[in-house]
Amino acid sequence: MIVGYTGNNYPEKRNIIGRVEQNRYVNLSSKNYFAYINRINFWWKNFFGRSLMASDYYQFRSIAPLGVEGIHFFNSVCYSNTPWITTFETLLPYFDRVKRDFKRNPKWEQWAQDPHIVRAMQALSSDSCKKILALSQHTKKIQEEVLCHFPEFEKSILQKLDVLHPPQSAVEYQPRTFNGAFQLVFVGRAFYRKGGQELVHALDRLQKEIPLHLTIVSSLDAENGWPGINPKQIEEDKAWLKSQHWITYHEKLDNDEVLRLFEKSHLGFLPTWQDTYGYSVLEMQSRGCPVVTTAVRSLPEINPNTVGWTLMHDTNLWGEWKEIPTSRASSISDQLASDIYQVTSAILQTPQAMEAKGRAAVERVRQEHNPVTHAQTLSDYYQHLFKKK
Repeated sequence: MIVGYTGNNYPEKRNIIGRVEQNRYVNLSSKNYFAYINRINFWWKNFFGRSLMASDYYQFRSIAPLGVEGIHFFNSVCYSNTPWITTFETLLPYFDRVKRDFKRNPKWEQWAQDPHIVRAMQALSSDSCKKILALSQHTKKIQEEVLCHFPEFEKSILQKLDVLHPPQSAVEYQPRTFNGAFQLVFVGRAFYRKGGQELVHALDRLQKEIPLHLTIVSSLDAENGWPGINPKQIEEDKAWLKSQHWITYHEKLDNDEVLRLFEKSHLGFLPTWQDTYGYSVLEMQSRGCPVVTTAVRSLPEINPNTVGWTLMHDTNLWGEWKEIPTSRASSISDQLASDIYQVTSAILQTPQAMEAKGRAAVERVRQEHNPVTHAQTLSDYYQHLFKKK
């Protein structure tokens, strides 16, 4: 079977491309009308400071014969007649005006009358759309809330809505050695959004009391101007990290090296402010490294207290922090650092809990994210939904 896709980024590689080995996957980006519109808009905006025409990413309309039996998208909607399914991480349609407003101030009445959004809902409700796959139960819950405000499409779309967590291979648990210090790890390009600053503040205090070593793998990406962070400060932070005897800092490592690092680490961290899923948590767990996370979005699902530790805080309807830092130094940033310090201090004083949860984490990944089961589920969908009648 030939299956089309349109993105070549990490989520597509993780959830779609090549996941069913007997299928052939074909990149259809060059046959997408909107890809050219968005490219023109990008060029025009660079020169003139505004877009030439209205358009959104995460949508597809074919401009040539596709030569596939079906298309599997990530976050996108499709206006072509070829059978298609879509996997999504937050909500659909994933358009700029919706992403910008839905967390803080949902404009339900405006969106319900917006022709562009209504057209996307019609596409999701159409016979060509065969399945809609949420990455988690929490993502599914968000979509259900959105659909409450589009009653004419709610029933038909809900019938297609299921959950399929990402796949993750796991290895047998390997007991950790101590060698004089607990080995802790943080991996994430978006250092500040993922709570890296607060983690370092917490562990800088704790390393004076308990022997520990922190390995960080991050480019310290500020992602479109995280509050209070500028390029000069990023370079200063990198220099400081490299100067610390208790920190090993890498801007980047190959994935195989990262996985080997997890196999040797006692405890991992993702104390994130904003995350749609948390792939690094799966990778740490799969190598027997239990994780400390915040309770954002899908993280309580993939990091329950049976396999890790969760830092609790107030969340909104969407499972995100009700408040995030507005500057580099803030009381809520200090509170998160304090929470990390308290929890980590308690964990390191009971190392047997890390081994117990590390073993449980491997088993959870093996049971709930098995790549063979994931591939079979996708294969069944493709065979059933893309086959010619």
